[in-house]
Amino acid sequence: MTNGTQAKEEALKRKVTWMHIVTFAFATAISYVLAAVSSLIFPVLGAPGVSALYIAAAIYVPLGIWMGMWGCLAGYISCFFLGLYPSGYSLVQSFVWSWADFIEALVPALIYKGLKAELDFTVKRPRAAKLLPLFISTGCILLLLGVVIQVLWGATFGEPFTTIYVALVYIGTALAAAGIILGLLAGNPRTWVAQILSVISASFCSGIWGAGTLTTFNFPPPLPAELFWPVFVGWVVGDLIVLSVISTALLMALTPVFKRTGLLVKGWWA
Repeated sequence: MTNGTQAKEEALKRKVTWMHIVTFAFATAISYVLAAVSSLIFPVLGAPGVSALYIAAAIYVPLGIWMGMWGCLAGYISCFFLGLYPSGYSLVQSFVWSWADFIEALVPALIYKGLKAELDFTVKRPRAAKLLPLFISTGCILLLLGVVIQVLWGATFGEPFTTIYVALVYIGTALAAAGIILGLLAGNPRTWVAQILSVISASFCSGIWGAGTLTTFNFPPPLPAELFWPVFVGWVVGDLIVLSVISTALLMALTPVFKRTGLLVKGWWA
């Protein structure tokens, strides 16, 4: 039996299960809540629904890598409802704008599939095997700690809590970046190249569509055209941070779970 025949038979055996649907529904709900909170607590001024630290992306982008179109739909639906409330956009404006989050989940999935990159975030060198999870996990913890400080105290009292929040975000991002570089040097190069390209490409592609549909092309654009660059920069920088830190940490921690439970899709749906 040829490899092509085996692949076709395996594809026929794979089916969408209730676990795919439940995981998708749960991820969509969580993404919406995080999107709404992020846009209210970390707003890009003058752009309702746009966050300087869009934590929701850390949910549906890895889901797109694990589960293909399920992650893309989770991003789209959560963003669509975010556009309606609390952002206050019309149905048509939200329909157009929300493709930004669909794109943000689709681009990494395409990159991983295009490069045929295995979801292997381990490293074999003993010292690197200890440092990599330490860098990534510590970076994620510091960033989330900064978010908690900003939500609980910074948003109400301002300084010095806002400065502490910013410092923790940047330190956490730097540690995560060091971990990603370490993974590239000591781990599976194709996997880590795919991850780096995914973080950068997803942030810029979604930022172009998101900022563009808010300021330039929509029915009508809800924001003035001169806000394109502030919205675009805030969008991209925030996504770069979230995807580098939280998304990478989730991919490292939960990929084995998705493999064991059968949630990891080979195609786009199953």
